[in-house]
Amino acid sequence: MTIVPMGNLYLQEAKGDHMEYVLSLKRQIEEVIPRIVQRTLEASLEREVDQWLARKRHKRRRKSKRHEVKEYCSRCYSHDRRKFQRNGHYVRGLTTRWGQLEIARPQVKCECGGNVKLNFKTIRARQRIWEDVAIEVQAEYGRGCSYRQIKFHLDERLGTSFSLRTLNRRVLQGAKQEIVFNLVGWESVPPIVRLDGIWITVMFATGETYEDSLKRKRPVKQGKRIPILAAQGVWPDTGKTALLAWTLADGEDTDSWQQFLEQLYCAGLTPENGLKLLTTDGSTGFRAAYQNIYWMVSHQRCVFHKLRNVAKAIRIPAGLDRQAAREFRSSFLREAARIWQEPDEHSARLLLANFCESWKSKQSRAIITLCRDIDDTLTFYAVQEQAAQLDLYWPAHLLRTTSPLERMFREFRRRFRNAILFHSPLGAQAATAQIAKNFS
Repeated sequence: MTIVPMGNLYLQEAKGDHMEYVLSLKRQIEEVIPRIVQRTLEASLEREVDQWLARKRHKRRRKSKRHEVKEYCSRCYSHDRRKFQRNGHYVRGLTTRWGQLEIARPQVKCECGGNVKLNFKTIRARQRIWEDVAIEVQAEYGRGCSYRQIKFHLDERLGTSFSLRTLNRRVLQGAKQEIVFNLVGWESVPPIVRLDGIWITVMFATGETYEDSLKRKRPVKQGKRIPILAAQGVWPDTGKTALLAWTLADGEDTDSWQQFLEQLYCAGLTPENGLKLLTTDGSTGFRAAYQNIYWMVSHQRCVFHKLRNVAKAIRIPAGLDRQAAREFRSSFLREAARIWQEPDEHSARLLLANFCESWKSKQSRAIITLCRDIDDTLTFYAVQEQAAQLDLYWPAHLLRTTSPLERMFREFRRRFRNAILFHSPLGAQAATAQIAKNFS
């Protein structure tokens, strides 16, 4: 723990009515905070020097054996820190979210007179913008703000001028810190994993160039729709969910899904570690990849997507107006949804048979759509029985649908809707990484 001496902070007496009083107090607080931040950073730098020299200020050096450190003197190249001592400070500017600060950075010299370069954790060498600004820039970008909007907010609040190139570098720096396959740690492997993809538009270089108005060579880019494949873990005994992994893929074909599933498997998401069920929306590319990687794990097709396909296949009887047609479709779907609300698989199949028998002559196309791959939608019953044998209760609504993952995608869609498109895969990766942090 570091004690930061703040000294005396004087606040002038605020006057006026309530609003004037509050505004006056707010201005004084804004003037005090930068000083507190400055002293805190300087105290952190001094603590690092104390730890590195193994002695506090004004304390004698121990006459012990030679102690080598990684840092060295620039003149005699000695690594023995017993020969090193403090050499005052030099002032440098630092931009933080609290404003422009003048930080007194400690210096260390050798007994021969040479300088010793220290690598501080608090402030890196030649750093002019502190990490809190970079974090704020990445967060604003993740919330859907453009570079110009971020620049306007920072320039107005900090009284400085950020270039668009600087902001772009800070945003892409956040993407470089996140690998393409962003797998977060978890305490235990989730028994249930939901898988789905969301599509975005990204500009890719075609290999050609053109000259802009300033005669600069610019790459020719073309927009392409690519998906973000995501995996959401579910712990049904507690109801906890978390975004496990995501990746930018070329498509939702077999190769893209297989690469993603292989990475999940190598990361420890295996049946030996407790994985019981994979829930998807029925993508044809996923099915082939699933057979290659997770053939030993049960597969549940999302009931919501099944009912949505059935809704598209319903034929509205002639003579019904819009409201009556909507009520007819809703009534049909509610009756079909009861199939997956039965307490066990046997009852569900009996209800399915009766439902198909009563509607096959009137809604043949909808019944064919309903019965297609119907076994995959009933897998969750067997998984529930396996959990019950272990005295665990796993609610059906956590097993049979990917709708919670779709609801998580709403925030992604809101961000991507504001951006319209991304000018590079790295920019799309940076935005996705910022949004994904809220669900990990």
